[in-house]
Amino acid sequence: MRPVITVVTPTFNRAHLLGRLYASLCEQTFSDFEWLVVDDGSTDDTAAQLGRWQQDGRVVVRSIQQANSGKHVALNRAAERAEGAFCAVIDSDDWYKPEALERLLFHWNAIPVSERGQFANVEGLRAYANGTLIGSPFPRDVLDSDTFEVRYCFGVTGDTVGMYRTDVLRQFPFPEDLGRFVPEALVWSRIASVYRSRFVNEVLGFVEYQPGGLSDRGLRQQVHAAPAWAAFYGELAATPRRLPSSTRLRASAQHVRYMLHGRSRGPFRPLYRPLWFAAVPIGIGLYLRDRRRLASH
Repeated sequence: MRPVITVVTPTFNRAHLLGRLYASLCEQTFSDFEWLVVDDGSTDDTAAQLGRWQQDGRVVVRSIQQANSGKHVALNRAAERAEGAFCAVIDSDDWYKPEALERLLFHWNAIPVSERGQFANVEGLRAYANGTLIGSPFPRDVLDSDTFEVRYCFGVTGDTVGMYRTDVLRQFPFPEDLGRFVPEALVWSRIASVYRSRFVNEVLGFVEYQPGGLSDRGLRQQVHAAPAWAAFYGELAATPRRLPSSTRLRASAQHVRYMLHGRSRGPFRPLYRPLWFAAVPIGIGLYLRDRRRLASH
C-alpha cells in the first residue's frame, strides 16, 4: 500500500547530520510515510548508515544513488520515484517537530474538497534550535495565497517547512540544463503561476545551517550558477503578476548582472520596457562590482 507522504531528503556527505533527522522521523505522531533519501554522490558513510536504518525498520527508508549532480537534480529524481501523494522536502541539516507531518496533513484536509485541485502545497514556519523564528510569520494564522504573493507582495521572509503534491512537482521539474545549482525559488514561482498554497503560522521544523551548505554560498558560487540566476530573475522581472516597481527594477538589474556573468549570447531583450533602460546600467554596475571583488580575492 502506498504511503500518504514521501519525506524527501537530498544529501551530500552529511552522514553526521542525518541521524538527527532520522530520530525526528521516528518520533512522528503520523506514521503513514516513507523516507526517500537521494544520495548525491556522497563519499562518506551515508549509504551504510541508510542501510542500517532500513534494517532497523522503525521507518520505511528508501534511497536513490546518483552521481554528484546537485540538489535540483536530486529533487527531480525523488519526485519521479516518490510513492506518496505528497512530497515533504526536508534537508539533511533540518529536523521535524514530532507532530509536523500530522499537522501538515491536517491543514491540507482542512481545505474544502472542492478547492483542493487549486492548491499545490501546505507550508508552516521553521525555527532555529533555540526556537527563534527564521524570518517573519505570515500575515494571518491561516493564509491561502501563493509563494509569489507571500514573498513579493506581503514581504514574508525566511524559510518554510511543508509538503507539495507529488503530481505538481512532476508537472514542474527543475531545469537540468542550467548548471549544478538552480534556485528553488525558480520552480516555486512557476508553480505559483498556476496553483495556490496554504500557509500556517505553526513552527513545524528546525534547522542548523552548515558552513559550506547551499545557504552559505558566497559570490564565487553565485557567479558559477549565473545561468540559473539569470533565468530566475528574468522570469521574475517579466512576470505579468502584480509586483512592486522597486522589486521589478531590482530583478531586471539582477537579470542583466547574471546574463553578463553567464556570457549569454545575443542581444538583451527588454523584459519590462518601462524599467529596462534604468535596469541595464545598474546591472552592469553590479557585474563590474562582482568582477572587482573576485579579482581582489
